Amino acid sequence: MIICEGASEWAYLQRLQSFLHGLPLEHGTFEPPLSLICPERVVVETGTFGKLTSKFNKTRRENKKASIQIWSDFDLYHRNDKRCADLYAKKPAGIPDFLFSYHNFEDFFALHWEGDQFKKWLQFGSQGHFTTPLHSSDYLPKIEEIFPEYKKGRLPADFISWHTLKNLKRNLIHIPTSNPGNLQGLGCFAGFLIAELERAYPGQLDLP
Repeated sequence: MIICEGASEWAYLQRLQSFLHGLPLEHGTFEPPLSLICPERVVVETGTFGKLTSKFNKTRRENKKASIQIWSDFDLYHRNDKRCADLYAKKPAGIPDFLFSYHNFEDFFALHWEGDQFKKWLQFGSQGHFTTPLHSSDYLPKIEEIFPEYKKGRLPADFISWHTLKNLKRNLIHIPTSNPGNLQGLGCFAGFLIAELERAYPGQLDLP
């Protein structure tokens, strides 16, 4: 189960699960080999540390045996907004390492692309966003200019495919790594997702 920050992450996981459910099943099986469930009730609508961990603890009490991950944007933690970095550095035992989008969902979204649009995103990021992440009011207009198919909380039709997931794998090397607070125990949602897909669907994400 995935606890996620907002509507865009939820929409992505719904599309991903729909894509996986549409794949042929192996003989004798009735469910896809990978399920990344994100019920709407576990969408937090913020990436602040306290709200995410509160939702995690509540979900854990209701699902004692489930594997539960937390997917959040890193920009709040990079800037230490609302002391997110300070709190994360002291996170209590039992709270898993967060799986982050670096620095936000729109950057994660961009990793699924290639060609001129992806190059434009790299150029935009290299102008400061990758090292000092912008607020949404500053980066969203540029993202929507580069990717007119994207709107907050919505994804283009047929966005998720083996082709776009291969792009994601190929583009992992471009994930920003700036971490001014030197926080430890940071997960990467993109890396986690690729590893889970390769485990469940061996060979499908092999790159030429």
